Amino acid sequence: MVIRSNYPEAEVQACSSVLLELMTALGEFRQNIVLVGGNVPSLLIPDAKEKHSGTLDIDLALDFKNISGDTYKTIVESLTASGYYQKENGQPFVFYRDIRDELGNKITVEIDLLAGEYGGIGKRHRHQRVQDVQARKARGTDLVFDNAVEVRLTGSLPSGAKNTVTIRVPSIGPFLVTKGMALWNRMNEKDAYDVYYCCRNYPGGLAALVETIRPLVGNKLAREGLGKLNAKFATVDGIGPTWTSDFLEIEDPEERARVQREAFELVNALMTQLGIEPFAQ
Repeated sequence: MVIRSNYPEAEVQACSSVLLELMTALGEFRQNIVLVGGNVPSLLIPDAKEKHSGTLDIDLALDFKNISGDTYKTIVESLTASGYYQKENGQPFVFYRDIRDELGNKITVEIDLLAGEYGGIGKRHRHQRVQDVQARKARGTDLVFDNAVEVRLTGSLPSGAKNTVTIRVPSIGPFLVTKGMALWNRMNEKDAYDVYYCCRNYPGGLAALVETIRPLVGNKLAREGLGKLNAKFATVDGIGPTWTSDFLEIEDPEERARVQREAFELVNALMTQLGIEPFAQ
């Protein structure tokens, strides 16, 4: 089970430092990279009243349709020059970066390179070729490049140097679509928590969520992802609400019931106003 205490502050900060370095090293490609996954909530909603748990790995979506082969350095050359590596016989889309925390302990951060499913290499293949690297196809990723939000990340690189970079993250609609796809295909309690956190803390509340996401409703892929999300939060004791309280490690029965009820009501209200039915395979 994935729970909040699995995310110690030192490792979360190490991940943030590596993200800063990564986007510095890949600056030439930054306009065609969108950060997805567990780093998004805190960057998309920076003024939330409650702190997000953070994450321990980095997911980068590569817009292979717009990344040219005519660059000063390739993606792999840029990564390896900055200390990133792949494991022998490991997945071709996964890179790693080892850094040391303030106490000298080694922390390894995993970086997954993702891509959309449509265009490029045919459906039979699990990966898209992007320059000299392979990125894993992830359902829903095709949507994150449109209307991506630019945010600023300031902090310390693993070397200790300070820097600020601009990062592109999905707007809330495509982000929730990708979370719906993830919840449908794997068991990871943090996916449910990320959904709960975003719906609970999004600026402007339900009305703003509906207004922002509604333009996506006509898209078949978006409806699928939102429908899958709805299916996992369709009841108070469904996977979505239950995993949310599991991730938060809530032991008090009354508080657990309250959080599960809130998670259910937040997602149910959103899907009702968007006209999204639970996905049925």
